[in-house]
Amino acid sequence: MLLDEKRIMPSGDVLDAVQAAIADYNRGRPALLQDLQKRRLATIMPYAIIAIAVVIGILVSVERPKILGFVIPLLAAIGWFIGHSAGRPMREFRQTLRERMLPKIFAFAGRIKYANGVAPQFMQRLPTPELVRFKGAIYDDLIAGVYEGMDFTLCEMRLTSGNDSKTVFKGVTLYFNPAHPFPGRLFAARRVDGLQGFLDDVFADATLTAITSGDGGMDDLYAFRTDRPDDAAPLLSQTIVPVLDHLAKAWPDGLSRLGLVGADAFLMIATEKDFFELPDMHGDIDYGRHVLPMIRDLVSLLTAARLVSRIAPPPR
Repeated sequence: MLLDEKRIMPSGDVLDAVQAAIADYNRGRPALLQDLQKRRLATIMPYAIIAIAVVIGILVSVERPKILGFVIPLLAAIGWFIGHSAGRPMREFRQTLRERMLPKIFAFAGRIKYANGVAPQFMQRLPTPELVRFKGAIYDDLIAGVYEGMDFTLCEMRLTSGNDSKTVFKGVTLYFNPAHPFPGRLFAARRVDGLQGFLDDVFADATLTAITSGDGGMDDLYAFRTDRPDDAAPLLSQTIVPVLDHLAKAWPDGLSRLGLVGADAFLMIATEKDFFELPDMHGDIDYGRHVLPMIRDLVSLLTAARLVSRIAPPPR
């Protein structure tokens, strides 16, 4: 999936605006970092002295200081909150840069919008449990727009199992509208063996049929299910398997998942990487090392989505 970088990379006034935002950040970062260190020194050190005095006071005055099992975690939690609060100006400064820069560097997509920490509307239509089972969700950066006539929304997220907060998915989910809606439902998700796999088969949606792609390696990794096997079979071999293979090489942290439900399409990329990653507060941002990879990653995903979108058969 070759990219036409000259066409998509920022240039002219857009490039100037991006570089100006980066330059502003790099100029302001050292002073804010120094202020952060002063804030932490001015708040954490006095608190640490007080906390140590409290612990010593309990040890001296209480014969069996079982209360420390409660006091120490409480003091640690308060200390974390104080340190976290001291870093708020730096976090807000970094977030301001994202809000200025991200819409500009993704200007190759039309009607671009950026948000942070909000649930995307497509989560109401995310197929569960066909693609993922979850009860809790934490959302990070979100980008939405139109790419070559295709509406899309991409959101970083972590999905959890519930009370134990076990992570069941961490990465990015790309929602898009195919040019030709699939005339039914088609899902490609990680194959689950053992007891859980057996239970999944027993309680699976009876309207969905398990099919194979003809690629032994992919069929060992993925469970393909659909209510339109005749329409889905050519898509698997011609489009979906090559796309999943490409994504596995580009993002090797975990298996990608794909769902087609009529006019809705969902591509879930498991990755430990921050998709819109910037260096931490101790380093300057470099356009070539930090910004260009973001653009390439997004376009690579959108290109994969366009491949699925274009080849999907029109409704009969």
